[in-house]
Order: sequence, then C-alpha cells, then structure tokens
Amino acid sequence: MPSEAVAPILEMRGVSKSFAGNPALVDVDFSACAGQVHSIVGQNGAGKSTLMNILAGVLRPDRGEIRIAGATVTIADAKQALRLGVATVYQELSLLPNLTVAENFFLGRQPLRGPFVDRTTMNERARDFLARVGCGEVDPRTRVEALPLARRQLIEIAKALSFDPAVLVLDEPTASLAKDAADRLFEIVSSLRNRGVAIVFISHRFLEVLAHADRVTILRNGRVVETRDVAGLDEQYLVERMIGGAAAAFYAGGRALTAAPRPVAVELRNIALTNRVRATTLTLEAGTIVALTGLLGAGQNEVARILGGDMTADSGSIVRSGKPVAPGPRAAIKAGICLLTEDRKAEGLFLSRSVGENLALPSLRALSRAGFVDAGAERRAVAVAITQFSIAATARSVMARLSGGNQQKTILARWLLRDLAVLVLIEPTRGIDVAAKAEIYRHLEQLARLGKAIIVVSSDALEVLGLADRVVVFVDGAVRAQYRRGEVGEEALNLAIQGKG
Repeated sequence: MPSEAVAPILEMRGVSKSFAGNPALVDVDFSACAGQVHSIVGQNGAGKSTLMNILAGVLRPDRGEIRIAGATVTIADAKQALRLGVATVYQELSLLPNLTVAENFFLGRQPLRGPFVDRTTMNERARDFLARVGCGEVDPRTRVEALPLARRQLIEIAKALSFDPAVLVLDEPTASLAKDAADRLFEIVSSLRNRGVAIVFISHRFLEVLAHADRVTILRNGRVVETRDVAGLDEQYLVERMIGGAAAAFYAGGRALTAAPRPVAVELRNIALTNRVRATTLTLEAGTIVALTGLLGAGQNEVARILGGDMTADSGSIVRSGKPVAPGPRAAIKAGICLLTEDRKAEGLFLSRSVGENLALPSLRALSRAGFVDAGAERRAVAVAITQFSIAATARSVMARLSGGNQQKTILARWLLRDLAVLVLIEPTRGIDVAAKAEIYRHLEQLARLGKAIIVVSSDALEVLGLADRVVVFVDGAVRAQYRRGEVGEEALNLAIQGKG
C-alpha cells in the first residue's frame, strides 16, 4: 500500500534518549499507519529496542513527542500503552510458565462471576484468540511451561491481540519459528493489516522485511538513516545502509573443503527418544561444521540436546574418543562436549552477574591454585576472551545490559575458554543483527580451522548452506537426507525439509 494513502495512527517526533550521558536515540522521527507493516532495521545497539521500549511505556524519553490517533500522549507505563492501543510482543517472551495459557492472557483482568473467576468464559475467550494465530489445537488450560518455545511465540502474539490493539509491535517474531510456523505468522500479520492494524515489525531477517513490509526505517547509532517504501529495495541495499559500508565484508567467507579423512570427534549411534527421535546415527569429524535442520519438532533440537547432555535418550549411545559418554551435562562437559541453547537468557546466562563472571564460570577449576581461584589468572583469561571475541563490554559490565549479539559471543567465548573439543549450538544467531551474525560465523569457522567439531542447529536455510560443511535434514524424528557443501541449493533444501525432496 503506498505510504501516502493513509494517515499515521502513531507518530514519534524528535525522540531522544541517553543513558549515563551516552546517546541511545537522537532526534528520531518514526510513524506507523493503519493498515500497513512498517519495519525497523538496524544493528544491535542502533536504538531499535530503546525506541520500542519508549513506545511500550518501559522507558521515558528525554525529549520528543508521541502522538496516537492525532492526540499527543504521555506513556507512563506498560498498562497505559495498552490502554492507548499499543501492544508489544518482545523477542524475549513475557509469559509466566507456571500459569495456564488462558491465565496468561487475562492476568489482572480475569472475567468474573460474582466474586470468583469465571474460568469457563476465560477459557472460551482464550480459544478464540488461539484460533486466530493458528493454535486452535492448544488447550487454554495447558501450562505454558509444557509448550515448546515456538508455540509460546504464537501464544504471546495471541495474548497481544486479546487487547485489540491499534498498533502491534512485533520484535523479532520469527526468531524461534520454523518456516511453516513463520508462514502462518505472516498470514496473521496480513490479516491484521487488512483489518486496519498498524504493524511495527522489527527483524534482522531482511528477506522477511522485503517480502512483508510496506515501509522500512533504518537506524544506525541511534539516528534515522532513512525511511522509505520497501518496493524496489533489495537485501544488499538494506545491509549497506544499516552498516554504512559494503555488504560483502560482513558475510562468512567459507573454508576450503578437503577430501582428506579427519579424525572422528564424536558419534551418535542409534539414538532414539519416544515420539521425538527415531534411530539416529551421526558422525561428527574434527574440524568440520555440521548443520542439523528441519521443521519445528522434526527431531534436530532433541538430538542436539541429547548430545549436549540436556536430554537423555531412551536408547542408543554417544561415543567420544572410543568411550561411551554417560547421560547428563556434567558427563558431556567432562567428555569435551558443550551445549549452547537457543534461549540464551533463560538457559545460558546469569543476567544479573558480570561479563567476567559469566565467562569464567565453567573454567574456575582450571583457574584455581591449591583450591582457590587465582584472581590474576582469571582476569587475564577473561580479558583475552573479551578481546578475542570482540565483546563490546568490560569484565565488570552487567550481562543483562549487553546486546543480543554480545551476549551470544560471551556464551561462545565462555566455552572456548574451557577449551572443549565439541560445540553444539542451537540457533546460534537467533535475534542478532547481520554484523553480529557475521562475527559468529567467522568465529565458528576459525574454531573449525583449529580442529573443533561443531554442530549447528538452524532453521535458516541460507545460514545452513553458507556455513556448514555437511547439512543433515530431519523429517519426523529421523535423518531424511545429508548433503555436502555445494550439493544442494535453497529451494531443494526447503523441499527436503518438508519431506518432499
């Protein structure tokens, strides 16, 4: 839809925000129109989250004006944002896992029958919103903790829709979704656009922006670089405007393949897990990157977690250096295997602790002398890790304040400080920008050159094809196909993932 065809329902004018004297936003203008999808792109630290947190009532601007439906407003808190018709779905989900789906939807606003909560009505209303996001099979009485991460993402969107927003902010909504679930989400987005909702769409996946957004605003260093219609743009243009330079330098370079045999780092022999993984056998060689991919629930995540000790197989074995590896994370680490999951904040980091503490934690025994941590050795090791992985922080920085890309680099650096031989990474570039992705790719390629064996679980076909020496496709809990680098293209890979190849 042409940008001039509709008037803005949301306007942010001259918005600025600083933290401890450091500008995060500088005179930012942004608007969103009813019946349009307006995307915001930028590197981590460009100001996207700060701008949206101001709109959501989480932060107050230092200066600037916000207008909704033509009226100037002051958004004091998240509740007021919702009352004004602005609902935000964050990349890091806010659902309470110990409550049911329906209880999460109507927390603090439960329908009542006399003095009691009317659970029948609450569940019925929840079912309506679940159906709108393609989750009609989910029982609203189910506890959220029993649902997979991707399903929670759609439920978070359904919760936002329950407020009947005029402006819906989606922060990396497809980061945890496989292709089929992402396609369903964009059907929902299209339906909401047709109903006149203004959609603000934050994404690092430029192909999604080009395919589904009407307008795009590019941020760099807290300033608006450009706002324009998406029609006629391409991925290279967005990348170069976002980073202020040529795009080619920010992609992984790839490694030359060799036909020479490599030593086996780890083997999975006939691994099976009831209703999830069927008789899977894989060999991972030192110095190689193997990508596991498939639709959501195809078994690749479970295989990775079994290898990393986070899940226990019903049958089969893991063999490292000729010896079986016992179940559990402690045994996996002892065998030289580490696991980095897709949910870094919930499962990978101590957000209230410092970067240095997060980095050093798995290596404290190696950094100890006579039973006590050698503080000097710890400081030196942490400093080397921060420099080696270009982490934009100091050892004393609080982990929660780092961008997603720097948090992910911290987790990777942590395990390399421990010098383990096998790295298992689930969605390692989820929710980080193109430049941070390229840094992660370069680190992984360098680690492979140093002889590390790396498994990457990814739902991003381009990432899989560009990074991996070997791609393993899972369908219905079993290995469906395997390809060496260069043997398959994106279209054929997507067909194989859907079980059609």
